[in-house]
Amino acid sequence: MKRDLEILNEKLLGEFISRFSVGDTWDMCIGNFWLSAHTIEFKEESKITAFLKENYNEFNYSVDKEDVSKSTIMAANLRKTIIQISLDKMKNLTIDFENGSTLKILTNTDVVDWQWCINLSGKDPYMDYEIACFWAGETKIKE
Repeated sequence: MKRDLEILNEKLLGEFISRFSVGDTWDMCIGNFWLSAHTIEFKEESKITAFLKENYNEFNYSVDKEDVSKSTIMAANLRKTIIQISLDKMKNLTIDFENGSTLKILTNTDVVDWQWCINLSGKDPYMDYEIACFWAGETKIKE
């Protein structure tokens, strides 16, 4: 059986995000797969948030302000090649892009029954997954 990082590299490395959506989850089309996650993070978020707060008044009335900043950075990384993928002990997924930007997909969302998944359908991992993290520190691989 392949290890989880080998599978992630096989499916995502050298690919790019061609489109994304945000709602209750973040959904990213990468090559032939969908990567869905509950919690994402970029190191540049605070800079974008400060800029928007100061320069775009409507930002201050946004319901989910953090999604506006994250969406801005996500859009800036569209079509940029994924050059490295890492997975830590808690199964937080880190994706590095060719321009130096880093996307972190975290496994610390308490109020959900899955954290992230990769599949062909873009559906909930209980319906379809190639690899999924249901709980922090644990991945499941489609047999």
